Amino acid sequence: MSKKCGLAAAVLALLVAGLSSASAQNKNRNLVVMSRNLDTGSDYNLVLKATNSTELVLAVGATYKEIVDSNIPERADAIAAEIQQQRPDLVALQEVTTLLHGPFGGPATTVDADQLQALIAALASRGLHYGIAALQQNSNLEFPALDLSRGWFDARVIDYDVVLARTDLPISEFKVEQVTKEHFTNILQFTMLGMTIEVPRGWIAVHVKLRGKPYRLVDTHLESINYEIQVAQAEELVTGPTVADIPVILAGDINSDASGSDPVLSASYQILVSAGFQDFWPIQHPDDPGFTNPLHGEDPYTPVETPYQRIDLILVKQGGKGIAPRNIFLVGNALSDRTAHGLWPSDHAGVVESVTLLP
Repeated sequence: MSKKCGLAAAVLALLVAGLSSASAQNKNRNLVVMSRNLDTGSDYNLVLKATNSTELVLAVGATYKEIVDSNIPERADAIAAEIQQQRPDLVALQEVTTLLHGPFGGPATTVDADQLQALIAALASRGLHYGIAALQQNSNLEFPALDLSRGWFDARVIDYDVVLARTDLPISEFKVEQVTKEHFTNILQFTMLGMTIEVPRGWIAVHVKLRGKPYRLVDTHLESINYEIQVAQAEELVTGPTVADIPVILAGDINSDASGSDPVLSASYQILVSAGFQDFWPIQHPDDPGFTNPLHGEDPYTPVETPYQRIDLILVKQGGKGIAPRNIFLVGNALSDRTAHGLWPSDHAGVVESVTLLP
């Protein structure tokens, strides 16, 4: 064989090897998603139980203090540590809270705690690169409050759903292309001491490409108090943002028990499964109910509780050429996950799922 033929053969071999390597890499579209309820730091039980105006202002003051004392920055750093260990491509967040105060009569504009900014700062301090792909404001409630040390003031709590995305990957590998978000038509409304209070909830849909392969992530937080409204919201999900001809990953705090036997408590979960969503947890962990809530009581300092419901979920619906499970597990649910001051990062465990987008 001549030197010229030998060189041509070597170049051809390299090209074939390169194409084979590129083809293998193109098939290896592995995606990691995390779902995390950040936990405001209070269950608002005192406020919900108030029967008169005096009880209400005292309850709001006590709840405000409870949230401040829950040490949102320290808990956010614990969540950032989970993200550092798992390196998810997308993080679906629920119950992301901003707490503010102001003079009695309002407006409450002074920020006391901002969970989203605390988490972004904690991620940056760990050298991690995540940005806000989408954000939706839900409830925005302000009440007069009374605290023995602070006196009279106004307290305000704003709730968000948020999707974080990695920003350290090239666009050719990972690209957020489109974001849509809406509030549910069906939301909780109730009257408290003559006041009508609305609790809007909704969803965020993020259209993403992973090495050219499209898929959709939907982040949601369904109603927790009224199950009829929760079911109506689940029906809105399966007829709205989760309808697509590409793979859909639904992540969030569904507030419907996927491992329970009560048909009322699991009704919304069954609606999602009947609509074609697959739950890989019982397949990969047949002997583990995977309970995610509650890890503790009223606030992050309270004693450990035994979780009894699986309401934090990542579900997958096939579309296009499909999606295959790789691994699914919980984070933040062990005693060793608590912070240096003994705080639980959240009263919910987080869920991490790894899947492969099929070529």
